[in-house]
Amino acid sequence: MQKPDRNVPDSTDIPSEIKALQAEVAKLQKELKHEQLRADAYDTMIDIAESQFNIPIRKKAGAKR
Repeated sequence: MQKPDRNVPDSTDIPSEIKALQAEVAKLQKELKHEQLRADAYDTMIDIAESQFNIPIRKKAGAKR
């Protein structure tokens, strides 16, 4: 008597697994777009603050010596 291999999903589970993965990808893409917009908004806010108040907010590139 052979036992079924538990690592191989049933053929009925595959479509639901694909749908779940597609939903997760869509959710992650939406979150990524939101975070990119958020980062752009912060950059714009810093640019405006630096130009209005003439104060360097961003750190300079390179190491201090």
